[in-house]
Amino acid sequence: MSGNVARIEDLVDSFNNAVRNPDNLLGDGSVNWNFVDADIHMDAGEASLTIPEDWYVMFDHLANVYENA
Repeated sequence: MSGNVARIEDLVDSFNNAVRNPDNLLGDGSVNWNFVDADIHMDAGEASLTIPEDWYVMFDHLANVYENA
């Protein structure tokens, strides 16, 4: 994988797209967070980017905000 690091803003966009994807929802309508995480990694990989370590704190924050909305 490349040494190019994904920008947090791009990862947030990918997150937003992934939580809207019906394929990432469970039967009860809740989000399958593993699928969302996988989609984000696939988006970054397709752009030859790596995920920065600080992204995981942001991912957890975004997931909590989404769940509480």
